[in-house]
Amino acid sequence: MRRALRFRISGITEGIPTLQVAEVLDLSLGGAVVKHQRMFEPQRPCFLQLATTGNVSTIRCRIVNSHASSDGPDGGPPYKTILEFRNLTAAAKKLLKTLIQSFGSHGGWEVAGP
Repeated sequence: MRRALRFRISGITEGIPTLQVAEVLDLSLGGAVVKHQRMFEPQRPCFLQLATTGNVSTIRCRIVNSHASSDGPDGGPPYKTILEFRNLTAAAKKLLKTLIQSFGSHGGWEVAGP
């Protein structure tokens, strides 16, 4: 059974640091596209907390763009954000590669975080 890949993302929302659960729509070694509940300020730094079975890694990111999603409140989280990863550690790269391979081999995400 496929479940959405969800991680925590922390960043600035309306000038206030915030922690949100984000659903991952696309993931690569360079960045991610996520959906979440409140808009983040573009060009600001943020952190994506990747948590899978026994592994946790926090990735430093930059918000490239954050905007309202066309899905609306009943169709899922209302905001979509593009993240660019910054200064990936070897452990974070390894975890990302594992997640990307899992997605490709199963036709969808097989793991879920918080």
